[in-house]
Amino acid sequence: MKKLYFLLLALMTVSLFVGCGGDDNEEIDPNQSPESPEQQQPAVEITKLNFMQNRNPSMDRTFSFSPNAEGKFVGHVYTYTTINDKSILQPVDIRHLIPTFETNAEKLYYGDGKPIVNGSTRIDFSHPVKIKAVAKNGKSREYVVDLLHFTGLPIIYINTDSGKEVVRRSVYEGATLEIIGCGDLNDTEFQKIQIHGRGNASWLTFRKKPSYTIKLEKRQKMMGMPKHKKWVLMANYRDKTLLRNNVAWWISSKMPALKYVPKYQHAELFLNGTFRGVYQFAEQIRIDKNRVAINEMQITDTEGEAITGGYIIELDRIDNDDIYDWVMPNMHGSARRLSIKLPKIEDMNQQQHDYIKAYVHKIDAMFGDPSKLEEVMTKYIDMPSWAAQWLVFEISGTPEPNGPSSWYTYKEKSDDKWYCGPPWDFDYKSFMPSTANKWISAGAIYMPQMLKYPPFKEELMRQWNSIKGYLPDLIDYINKEREYMRKSAQVNWDLHEQNLIDDNRRENGDEFIPSDEAIDRMIEYLRLKWDFIDKNLANL
Repeated sequence: MKKLYFLLLALMTVSLFVGCGGDDNEEIDPNQSPESPEQQQPAVEITKLNFMQNRNPSMDRTFSFSPNAEGKFVGHVYTYTTINDKSILQPVDIRHLIPTFETNAEKLYYGDGKPIVNGSTRIDFSHPVKIKAVAKNGKSREYVVDLLHFTGLPIIYINTDSGKEVVRRSVYEGATLEIIGCGDLNDTEFQKIQIHGRGNASWLTFRKKPSYTIKLEKRQKMMGMPKHKKWVLMANYRDKTLLRNNVAWWISSKMPALKYVPKYQHAELFLNGTFRGVYQFAEQIRIDKNRVAINEMQITDTEGEAITGGYIIELDRIDNDDIYDWVMPNMHGSARRLSIKLPKIEDMNQQQHDYIKAYVHKIDAMFGDPSKLEEVMTKYIDMPSWAAQWLVFEISGTPEPNGPSSWYTYKEKSDDKWYCGPPWDFDYKSFMPSTANKWISAGAIYMPQMLKYPPFKEELMRQWNSIKGYLPDLIDYINKEREYMRKSAQVNWDLHEQNLIDDNRRENGDEFIPSDEAIDRMIEYLRLKWDFIDKNLANL
C-alpha cells in the first residue's frame, strides 16, 4: 500500500512539471489588464490594389494586384483596339490613373504625404509611388506601387497645336512634347516644340509611319544624350529587326577614324493621343561640339581662312530644293550627285557657294586623271575615315553608296582634307544573307580609283584588323537588344505589319517573317559577311 502511494505521488509530480511547460510558456501576470478593442484590431494593411474600369475610362477592363512579401504592388495595365480587323494591344497612360484600395486603413497617403480619397484621387504612376496606410490607432504601414510601362521603352508624347497630322516636310509647325523615361532615363517635362516631316522615301513613300524632325526652344539633354535643339524621330518603317541602324552604329563606334557616330534611344511615340509604334529618337547630323565637331560658318565669312570651313557635304542622288547640288563627272554611281547640307541655302553666301563647289570639283577632276591619284589621296582624302566608313557600309551590305545616297562627309576650316562621317541610313536592302558572299560597294563613289592606290588598301586592312575580333561582342549586343525590345517589337509589328504587306515591301527580304526570325537572319548574315571580308579583302 505504501508503494502504491509513492507511485501515485511520483506520477502527480511529473504531471505537474509537464503541465507547466518549462520556459516555453509565458507566465501570466494577474495584474495585467486585458487588451482594449483598439489594441486587438488586426495590423493595418492593404490587401488589394484595383484600377476599376469605370473609374479609368482609358482601360477596357479592371485590373487587380496583390502586394508581394515586401509590400510592393507590381503590375501592368493595358487596353486593346481594333485595327485592320485585328485586336491590337495598346498602352494606357499611367500618369492619370485612379486607384481603389481594399484596406482596413482609416487614411491613405501617397508620395510625400498627399491624402488619397479612395477611388477618386488621380495619381501619376509613371514612377514608383509610395503609399502609406494609417490605422485609427495611428499605426501605419508603407507600400510601393510600381506599374510596368507599356513595354519598358521610354514613351514620347507629342501633340500638334492643330490637333492634326503633320503634313509638311521642312516646314515647322507648333507642337508640345513630353517624355517619360520609364526609370532608366530622366523624364523630359512638358514643353513647346516645333515639328515637321523628314526624309525622302521615309516621308514620300512610307506615310503610314512617317519620320519627323523636332526642334526644341532651347538646347537641352534628351534621353541621356548631350544638349542640342534639333533631333529626329526615325520610323524604321521597313526594318523588321528594328536594329539595322543600331548594328551599323555599334560597328562604327569601334572605329576611331569615324570621329562622330550618332547617339539614339528607342522609344514609343504617341502623336495626338494615338499610339504610332516604336521610333528611334536620334541626334540629327549638325555642326556642334557634341556632334560633327567642326567650325560653324557665319554668313559674314566671305574670304580668306574663314571661308574654308566647316561644310557638311552629303553624296545623295535626291535633288532637293533646299540645298545646293552638283553632278560629279568622275564619281561612280547612278546619279553621281553631291549636295551641301550645312550651311543651309538660306545661310550660305555666294562666296561660300563658289568656294566649296570649286573644292569638290577639283577633287573630282583629280580622280578623273590617273596621274593625279597619289596627289589627291595624300593631299585631299582622309584615308582612315574613308576606309572606315566604306567598311561599315560594306559590312551592312546596304547599296546606298552606289547612288550614292546618305554618304556624309565634311570639310573643316583651314584643313584641305575631305573627311567621311557620320555613317547614316542602314535600313534599306541591308543585312541580307543573299548578299553576304560578294562585294556591294567596291565600285561605288571613288572606290575604283582609291583601290588602285596601295596605301589605301593597306589602310582598309588596318581598319578591318582592328574590328574583326568584335564579332562575338556584336552578336551578344544584338541579342541583348533583342530581349530589351522584344515586347515593343511585337506591339509595333502588330500595328504595322499589315501596312508592309499591303505595300508589298520586300527590300530587305525579311518583311513577312517574325521579328525574331529576322534578327536570327541578321546574325546569320553577319557571320557569313565577316568570313567573306576576312578571306577576300586583301585581294580586293
